[in-house]
Amino acid sequence: MSLHQPTPEEIGAKLKKKQQQRKFHLPVIGHFADRSVLFNSIMQASEVTGIHYSLIFEACIGKIFKAGNVVWEYQKGNHYIKYKAYYINVQDKYTRYQTFNGWT
Repeated sequence: MSLHQPTPEEIGAKLKKKQQQRKFHLPVIGHFADRSVLFNSIMQASEVTGIHYSLIFEACIGKIFKAGNVVWEYQKGNHYIKYKAYYINVQDKYTRYQTFNGWT
């Protein structure tokens, strides 16, 4: 039985589909050491700063505090409330039934 190895074309198509999600095309603010900069999207911020787009997204929703030594946040609006509330609810509802090494 052989496992399917995705071709570079398949990987590229899946990556492009992921990057086209709405959450990556909302305005964000990056708070650098000396100034705050408004970017039109996470993808634009990623291109300009060189920080991976998924790290910027995780910093925007509060999963991590900083990405690339920069504090990130969504520009306020309905999308801010939607994504932030979803991840806060998931974090509050999460309970670990076993410890990391498998003991209860």
